[in-house]
Amino acid sequence: MDMINPTVVDLSRFQFALTALYHFMFVPLTLGLTFMLAAMETVYVVTGRKIYKDMAMFWGKLFGINFALGVATGITMEFEFGTNWSMYSRFFGDMFGTPLAIEGLMAFFMESTFVGLMFFGWDRLSKQAHLAITYLVALGSNLSALWILIANAGMNVPHGAHFDPDTMRLQFDSFVKLIFSPDAQAKFVHTSVAGYVSAALLVMGVSAFYLLRGQHRQFAARSFRMAALFGIISTVAVITLGDVLGREDYMEQPTKIAAIEGLWHTSKPPYEPWILAALPDDAKQENHFEIGVPFVLTPLITHDFNTPIPRHARTGRCRGTAH
Repeated sequence: MDMINPTVVDLSRFQFALTALYHFMFVPLTLGLTFMLAAMETVYVVTGRKIYKDMAMFWGKLFGINFALGVATGITMEFEFGTNWSMYSRFFGDMFGTPLAIEGLMAFFMESTFVGLMFFGWDRLSKQAHLAITYLVALGSNLSALWILIANAGMNVPHGAHFDPDTMRLQFDSFVKLIFSPDAQAKFVHTSVAGYVSAALLVMGVSAFYLLRGQHRQFAARSFRMAALFGIISTVAVITLGDVLGREDYMEQPTKIAAIEGLWHTSKPPYEPWILAALPDDAKQENHFEIGVPFVLTPLITHDFNTPIPRHARTGRCRGTAH
């Protein structure tokens, strides 16, 4: 068997990382803007005040642009699993393909169908019917995130599967274990709420720009207040849920946490620093330069002062989780 050219692997990684980075610029805004549109339109339907309809229509246009770009980049990224990582797709395909198929057939079809009705149905549908469609768009967007993050969680911690040495593939055993795994649920709620924060910041930023320019003051002020309330609630939630996800990653993949935090060698707790910036050297397995806050990382990750975090240095001292 011919060996894979390392340059091809590095280029494939770079291309996939660039595609994922570009795609995820649009995903959080899609998740958050849909529920903000639903909230604005709800106020319009309940109160009958036209300014809230204008708000929903204006921010809906930004959502439409964001949605189109997100779909285009998402499809490209999905294709790259076959073009760049065909052997991985063969190994992991049974578990990975199932949630992605459900996402496409259920959530994405639902979302894309009702998006058209949401944009072109303002003068053709009753206020109540249009509001219901807006909520369905929001539901479809977040259901898409749910199934994609279930697939992502399975890639990290394959609950409901085992390795089959006869076929050299991951054998899918339990769909229920996959969708209800703690890792999948933690990823979904944290990512969704982080999207709500991103959308709130976008609306607040544009509204603040209008207020500073003295343009559309009533429109901008109401948009800002609604986004601020939405953002405050979401920020409190994302901090809490981020801690839950971090703990879940620590329990399942402790050496990944060490890699994320730039930690090479185990030190005695509670002297673990929370590294804010570093210049890592993978060959020497050390950081040449780092700025950190001492005594913070251990209680932040483990919730106590005495549990060490396993390191990812290749010294035989690191540990992982077998599945």
